[in-house]
Amino acid sequence: MFELIDTSPNLDVQESEYYRLLGYPRRHVPEGRARELAGQARQWYATNGRPWIYARLMDGLELESGRLRIQDTGFVSKQLYARLAAAGTHAAVVAAVNAGPECEAEARRHWQAGEPDEYFFLEIYGSAVVEHLVTVAAGRICAWAESQGMTVLPHYSPGYSGWDIADQIKLWNLIRKDRTQALPGDLEVMSTGMLRPKKSLLAFFGLTRQVEKARSLRDLVPCETCSLPGCQYRRAPYKHSPPPIEDVHRLQRTRSNPLMIL
Repeated sequence: MFELIDTSPNLDVQESEYYRLLGYPRRHVPEGRARELAGQARQWYATNGRPWIYARLMDGLELESGRLRIQDTGFVSKQLYARLAAAGTHAAVVAAVNAGPECEAEARRHWQAGEPDEYFFLEIYGSAVVEHLVTVAAGRICAWAESQGMTVLPHYSPGYSGWDIADQIKLWNLIRKDRTQALPGDLEVMSTGMLRPKKSLLAFFGLTRQVEKARSLRDLVPCETCSLPGCQYRRAPYKHSPPPIEDVHRLQRTRSNPLMIL
C-alpha cells in the first residue's frame, strides 16, 4: 500500500518555472522592480506558506468502452482513457496538493490595499508552488513505482483538455475514500468543481507494469513534463511544461487590464 503525506515538502521552486508563469520568454531573467517583486513573493511564502501533499494508491482500475472506473467511481474522458489504455494502465495514484490559504489571503490583502503589482507576483508564485508540489509528488511516486517494477504516467486533472472540471467532486471523494490517515489540511471542492483554497490541485497518475510500452509513447513519457532537478529516476530530458493549473494570462497586463508593471 502506498500512501504519502508530506506537510513540509521541498519548496525550491525553480526560477525558470516561476518566470514562465509570469509570462517571460524562455531564458529571460527579469531585472529591477520586477526582480524585486519576485524575490519578495518568494521570501514571503518561504516564511508564511503552509503547503502539503497527499497521495494514495488505488488498485482495481477498469477500462472498458471508453469509460474508466476505479473502486466503483466512474469517469468519462476520452483523452485520459486513451492514454491509460495505450500504456496498459492497471492502477492509479490519486493526489491532492495545496499551497495553503495563506498565500491567497495575503495576495487579496495586497489587492485591497491598492498594491496590484505585489498582488500579481504573489498570486503567480502561489500557482508556481502548486505546480512544484505536483512535481515533487510525481518524483516521490516515481521512486516508489520504480521499486515495484512499474512506471508512472504524467498526471492528468479535471479541467484539462477533455476532462470536465465537474469531475473534481468525484475525484476528491475518491481521494478521501478509505484513507488510513487524516488529510494534512483543509480543502473544499465546490459544486462548480472549483477548489478552495484555489491554490490547490487534484491529480490522477496512471501506473503500468508495461514499462517499455509506456516509454515508447511520446506523450506518456513523464520525465518530459517533469521539471524536478537532480532526479535519479529521470529517463528523458525535460522538454515541455505541463498544462498550467490556472489561466494566469488574465492577470497579466493588457490594454484593457493595466495591472502588472515589469
